[in-house]
Amino acid sequence: MYWFDDTGVGRCRVPASWQLLHRDAAGEWRPVEASTEYGTAKDRFNRVTFTPVTTTALRLQVRLHGDFSGGVLAWRVTSAQR
Repeated sequence: MYWFDDTGVGRCRVPASWQLLHRDAAGEWRPVEASTEYGTAKDRFNRVTFTPVTTTALRLQVRLHGDFSGGVLAWRVTSAQR
């Protein structure tokens, strides 16, 4: 995840926290089983590793800071086989 942050010129900041959810076979949203931290560093991709899932959809759940907005500059999902 590459977070957009325009500190000094705008109102967009990296989030306070985030997590990745997947839709299970019953259509319910479930957190992935992450084995690494969910990073929020600026100016680089924040990689999270998790137990592989089979799903039709992924969702970000994001907690922002106070009165600031947040934005995703880029998002990559790669296979564990890559």
